[in-house]
Amino acid sequence: MNFQKIKKLLLLISAKGNRLFLLIFCLFHFTTIVAQQTIEVNFSNTPLKQVLTDLEQKTGLLFSYSDELIRSKTVTHTAKNVEIDALLTVLASTTNLKFERIGKNQVIVSTPDIRSSVCGYLFDLVTKEPLPFATLLIKGTSKGYTTDENGYFSIQNEDLSNGILLQYVGYATRMVFQSDFGTSECRNFLLSPRAESLQEVIVKSYLIKGIDKNRDGSLVLNSNEQGILPGLVESDVFRSAQWVPGIASINESVSDIQIRGGSADQNLILYDGIKMYNTGHFFGMLSIFNPNVTTGATIFKGGANPEYGDRISGVIDILGETQVPTKTTTGLGFNGTQADAFAKVRLGETIGLVVSGRRSYADIEPLGTPTFDAISEKVFQNTIVDTAGDTQNPQDTEEETIVDGEETFFFYDTNVKLLIKPSEKDSVYLTGLLTKNDLNFRLLDEENVSQDALITENQGLSFNWSGIKGGRWHHAIKAYYSNFVSSYNNQFLEGQNVQEESVRRNSVKDYGFDTNLAFDFNQKHTLKLGYQLTKNEVFYQLFRDEAGDEDIDPGDEDVDNIEPVDERDFNEISNRSNTSNAIYGSYSYKPQNRGLISLGLRASKFSLFNTWYLEPRLNVEYPLGKSLRLKFTGEKRYQTLSQLIEFDDTRLRLQNGIWSLTESDNIPLLESEQFSTGVLIDVKGWTIDLDTYIKQIDGLTSFTNGFTNASEEYSQGSSAIFGIDFLLKKQLKNYRIWLGYTYNTVDYRFEELVVGKFSGNNDITHNLTLSNTYETGNWKFSLGWNFRTGAPFTPVDSFNATEGDIEFGTINSRRLPNYHRLDTSVLYSFNLSSNGDTRCVAGLSFQNLYARQVPLSVFYRVDDNPETGLQEIDQLEQLSLGLTPNFLFRINF
Repeated sequence: MNFQKIKKLLLLISAKGNRLFLLIFCLFHFTTIVAQQTIEVNFSNTPLKQVLTDLEQKTGLLFSYSDELIRSKTVTHTAKNVEIDALLTVLASTTNLKFERIGKNQVIVSTPDIRSSVCGYLFDLVTKEPLPFATLLIKGTSKGYTTDENGYFSIQNEDLSNGILLQYVGYATRMVFQSDFGTSECRNFLLSPRAESLQEVIVKSYLIKGIDKNRDGSLVLNSNEQGILPGLVESDVFRSAQWVPGIASINESVSDIQIRGGSADQNLILYDGIKMYNTGHFFGMLSIFNPNVTTGATIFKGGANPEYGDRISGVIDILGETQVPTKTTTGLGFNGTQADAFAKVRLGETIGLVVSGRRSYADIEPLGTPTFDAISEKVFQNTIVDTAGDTQNPQDTEEETIVDGEETFFFYDTNVKLLIKPSEKDSVYLTGLLTKNDLNFRLLDEENVSQDALITENQGLSFNWSGIKGGRWHHAIKAYYSNFVSSYNNQFLEGQNVQEESVRRNSVKDYGFDTNLAFDFNQKHTLKLGYQLTKNEVFYQLFRDEAGDEDIDPGDEDVDNIEPVDERDFNEISNRSNTSNAIYGSYSYKPQNRGLISLGLRASKFSLFNTWYLEPRLNVEYPLGKSLRLKFTGEKRYQTLSQLIEFDDTRLRLQNGIWSLTESDNIPLLESEQFSTGVLIDVKGWTIDLDTYIKQIDGLTSFTNGFTNASEEYSQGSSAIFGIDFLLKKQLKNYRIWLGYTYNTVDYRFEELVVGKFSGNNDITHNLTLSNTYETGNWKFSLGWNFRTGAPFTPVDSFNATEGDIEFGTINSRRLPNYHRLDTSVLYSFNLSSNGDTRCVAGLSFQNLYARQVPLSVFYRVDDNPETGLQEIDQLEQLSLGLTPNFLFRINF
């Protein structure tokens, strides 16, 4: 519109006398001129406040804003003849702020409202399976969302400008933005295993989901991801491991795990770096580690890194939570033996707290369950504790009629962990652990009282700082304290006077420090060096006293007697310590074909011997193609701590293992050599894993291996183990079936007891498992069968009824009946809220579905026959677990 046209229009309007219209037109035209005004700008990283002041001077506009809002904003823009509206659009895009014109010359600067709604699905990058209950955190806020059991999520009306963090335990965190969702209604997102695990895992779902196999041959159990196993309603490290070939428990307990023919005390078991000396509640039948705050475990059957020392058999390295919680969550649950609660608290962006507790409840009347009763029947058989309500020992029918009995038994565990992420590449953990089992049993007749008290307690603390510097340097500093205490006391009173007393006490205090440094020369070559300092203080006392002229006190030193062991008074005390200094190093070569060659050496010096012991390690896994791998391991190890078997004929034969340090005369240093070779095939849902191994152990004693007649005969010996582990598994979508088999021979040589070799206590020649699992929707099903050869035992050849002397046959020359049982489980999970924040799990399981019981071990007891006055011998059998139902209900918030 030129000036001549404007003049003619004004004259026309004036002629008609329409002054009001003229005024409105002028105002409109003035505003248009301002809006179309062009200016020249030249800003280079200029603070936004300075930019706005400059524009106010050039345009006459007035900007309203908060100093806090624009404080960190800068502008870089150069233009000639740019219109004001176009410049405001540039400023909005550059600063992520909203510039809103109010009236003709006022501009409001504010935060834009960019709320939106998105949805999608999370899947595993490798298996393409959904990731249920994963966490989605809106960056820059404390708001979080959760996927449902199908991996689906929906976020409604949220500001997503800073992005969304997709997080799942064991997987690398992924950041996505609103633009990543595109125009599709719900997009699929894939998460890969966490970076440090991605290059290690070679077989996903080795048995079931959540049990994988690493490049170094170790097994990884992920508690949060783990699928269902037969007979279990919750993930459990020790019971899950027993479905793996080469790992078994002869007496059905979790605290007697035997790996490739080694005994349970030869396994190194760690929890967040804390060495554990007792791993079972309910006298070994239940794990002391709460699966709700345990991320999983790494298990080595052989070929462990040289940083693992102090034991000569397997390694079970258990980890608690490792990630700062993305949001605060809590959970409550109960099953047939205990109730529990936990909280994972987000204290900030870089700090979190995990707290948990579990306790048995059967001691609270009337809260007994079939599960508790079935386990009690197995644990307390052949003891004075009778779970069927008849407190009299069925083996001792000739004893006095019992008028009253009182029993109190409970267990609990608590766990506290502080997690700190001082930087993206550093992690600091502080862990505290406390577990306790407490049994008190009291029998009363008309005048006499017999009372037993058995307490087992674990305390542990650990500190762990690990990180990466410069992308290639890996450092770790660890320290721990472990305190194990076991105390048993039995008293028989007539009136107020103690007539008999037996005491068994054992404690282990273990302190340790570890620091190591690793350097990645490149993606293939890594060198690691470290130093460890540990100190063990071990105490035990075996005391027995009967009223008489030769009474002794528990504080007296040991006295020599010539009476038979089942009659004499004694007080044996040992209080010793050992300090170990160890340096270790390893070199790893990881070619691009996902192979591994690892060479390691550990050198240890024990204060008990004041000399150095070398422990070389070798681990080779070499692929011959995408689906075929060859394996070889070799190692030598030493051990200064082992368990004695206490054979005193107490009426409560529970947890009679006693930790003791090596003694130069009676308990030699344990030494083992192990070699294994095998092949692994993994292709198109088929997994075939075959290992053969030999193991030689020296330094065994008849006291540490618990032969039935060893209480009177001491001997040193060795064992030679040969074994084959075989696994065949097939996966068809959500259905898995596998066959596991172990052939194992354990030959002992104790020249002072037997000429030549004989079968060891843990010689289980054949062990076979056949299992399958199926998952559909919210349901999980599992059914499994286990068969194994009966354990060896020592028969009795003859018995002198007058003197009470037992003449034993050849050690372990006979076998108990073969063992087999059928287990099944079912789990159902569901949401109580539409956003998935409240989740529930219900489960039911049965162990030994057809209720077949066989003896797992035998022992002998001499009693007086009240009719003849002669002594007689009883052969007592410890039977296997009967039909054992269990249930679970859990709710997580």
